[in-house]
Amino acid sequence: MLSPCETVVVGVSGGADSIGLLYILTDIEEYNLRLIVSHLNHGIRHEEGKRDAEFVGEIAKRLNLPFEFKEVDTPEFKKGSNLSIEEAARILRYGFFKEVLHKYGAQRVATAHTLDDQAETVLMRLIRGSGALGLSGIPPVSEGYIIRPLIETPRSEIEEYLRVKGVEWVEDSTNWAMDFLRNRIRHKLIPELQGYNPRIREALSRTANILRVEEDFIKSRAKNWFEYVFGSGGGELVGNISRYKLIPDALRPAFLRMAIEKLKGNLRKVSFSHIDSMDGLLLSENPSGEISLPDRIVMAKGYDLFLISRRSELRREFSYTIPFPGKWSFPEFECEIETTQVESLSSDRFIGMFDAGSVEFPITVRNFRPGDRFIPLGMKTPKRLKRFFIDEKIPRFLRNRIPIFSTRGEIMWIGGMRIDKRFKIKGEKAVKISLVRPRW
Repeated sequence: MLSPCETVVVGVSGGADSIGLLYILTDIEEYNLRLIVSHLNHGIRHEEGKRDAEFVGEIAKRLNLPFEFKEVDTPEFKKGSNLSIEEAARILRYGFFKEVLHKYGAQRVATAHTLDDQAETVLMRLIRGSGALGLSGIPPVSEGYIIRPLIETPRSEIEEYLRVKGVEWVEDSTNWAMDFLRNRIRHKLIPELQGYNPRIREALSRTANILRVEEDFIKSRAKNWFEYVFGSGGGELVGNISRYKLIPDALRPAFLRMAIEKLKGNLRKVSFSHIDSMDGLLLSENPSGEISLPDRIVMAKGYDLFLISRRSELRREFSYTIPFPGKWSFPEFECEIETTQVESLSSDRFIGMFDAGSVEFPITVRNFRPGDRFIPLGMKTPKRLKRFFIDEKIPRFLRNRIPIFSTRGEIMWIGGMRIDKRFKIKGEKAVKISLVRPRW
């Protein structure tokens, strides 16, 4: 967790656990750590919050350490974020720690989670129906820089350590509020379970450690499937369902969590039921369907493909005008247009060749609109573009991403798929369009 001479931001609330952590880190003199005492007033307990801030500030002064303090309005933040008060406080707290980390160029943030916290967390998640990842509890190290040095130490030992040193701490009155699930587990359920196993906290922590090791192994194996299923695409993920079905049962939940995390940046509010629903849809015989995920993420299925994306991206419209040949870059695609001699037709489906005498600039590029028709090369009569997409088994979620090139108000190319027969090569000169960065 630590290397000598590192700068460590220590989250100190004023309670026994965090005061104990601070004094323990000052005691390991051989590491020569530079410690920054950081305290966030969550704006929940007004008088107690002021008391705690003053207490922690005095401790920092006594130890001759820098003190960073900030006050936030957690209840107000909760209103606009659709989070529980605990989750809102956690997000604000870690955001503050990160600010201090950058301010001092620190390498670590140390928090005072204990063995008791680990046991309580495992029970909370078990009650809520978490899978193995949730039951693996609080990791000793997360995000590469957040460390929890006391995660295997009982709270009782920390309090005894402080009593021996003659150091005081403050009590948070909300630790006894029974409207919080964690407090009911701490004060009612764990004492009851101790009647069955006096070392229940240690047993739950050991279980979490076992599951974490197993989950890390599963995640590493699931990662090997990622490019095979999704290819090497950009921000959005378009996967092959036939390949997904080859993933072993034990790896699929970890695989789906990785996909969501890659797009969303975290797994907050993503439950086991979300993962189970996604897996169920992908394995089902239903040709299409959608699963809504937290933070407006959606998984859509169509034919043998599936997409994981932000809902705002699912049905976005675009329309661009290309006034003359050249290289053009748009959010949805890049293309290069040139006039050239006809030598041979390319077999690359992302290169379209059109008779130069039939094409006039400007060229319009847009996505699918209801009522679109064109005459596919090889046919004699117009065809509705919607029917064309259905016949080609193009999933509904991809149809509005395909660029449609038009000239003089007539569709000349369904980008990457089929040209209109009216624009096929007739002479010696052609307009060549190359799609460089298609998103489908």
